[in-house]
Amino acid sequence: MSIKRLSEIELLEGMTPYAAHTDALASGTWDELGLEPSESDYKTALKRIESLFDVAEPDTPEGDELEKLAALVEAYEEKHFPF
Repeated sequence: MSIKRLSEIELLEGMTPYAAHTDALASGTWDELGLEPSESDYKTALKRIESLFDVAEPDTPEGDELEKLAALVEAYEEKHFPF
């Protein structure tokens, strides 16, 4: 059985600066990072999410910002508004 060697172009196909190596990144919680979002941070994030929601596209800086803000809001709500 022979192994096909991929060219550099084939290896990089579909890769963007926003998606490169994302599978290798670790995720941590806000508590693990020593960060505690305040109510003010939460309200500011909600307003920014509202402004980005209809315009942010995946794999863009705005899309990445939206994902990060959503994670902050989710962490805050899980801690302060448990079900």
